[in-house]
Amino acid sequence: MLDFKSNKFLASVFTPELTIPSSLKFANLVVSIIGKYVGEEPSILPIPQNAPPEVPRILFGSTDNKWGLNISLQRTNLLYTVDPASTKERISEEDFSSVASMFFGEYQKKLSLRVQRFGFVTERSWIGNNALNYILERFCSKSQISENRPFYNAKRFEIHSLKKYPWEGFNINSWVRIKFLPIKTGDDETAPAILVTNDLNTLSLNEAQDENFSDGQIVKYFNEIPLELKNILRLYFEK
Repeated sequence: MLDFKSNKFLASVFTPELTIPSSLKFANLVVSIIGKYVGEEPSILPIPQNAPPEVPRILFGSTDNKWGLNISLQRTNLLYTVDPASTKERISEEDFSSVASMFFGEYQKKLSLRVQRFGFVTERSWIGNNALNYILERFCSKSQISENRPFYNAKRFEIHSLKKYPWEGFNINSWVRIKFLPIKTGDDETAPAILVTNDLNTLSLNEAQDENFSDGQIVKYFNEIPLELKNILRLYFEK
């Protein structure tokens, strides 16, 4: 299998009934639980109460710009990002999910939040001169990539797949997006690459209006989801 490097992790909890009467209370709680990762000096934005719920009210960012956290009325996101072309060491899915599990479990419990949904997104990349041909030959029949056929001489290529299935007591959506595209490797340089995004989330508000996950369920999901993500990657890329 290709040696994919992780570029981005995103863990989210969705909170359809959240109100923030005191931004400082939320910020102080985040600092007490996870400040060593996301920083201890948040930006508290003067957002009107009637602003759209998806607009972030509180923002955190680490000094190295790798970790971030933002809170809106709709959802709270924990992020870790690295430049795809970077050769520096990255954290693993397991390390990130362990932090997410610890944080969101405490966050839900201490604020008595209704968490209706949660999700985990990974973005991985592989850089190689044969990146485009690899995708075409793996996912398309020869009859469709030969001369005068639809995918002959393609310059970009993408595959999107959505599956819904039960997993470890949860009902989940699994989006897999596979792209060929040039990525930036220097000021004026690019390299051909494969980008794989996997978004594993529980059912949306429209699909499960009454869902209310406990802190124990949140901890279980984020602790166990890395194995499922690796199984999906193997399904798509192992021979």
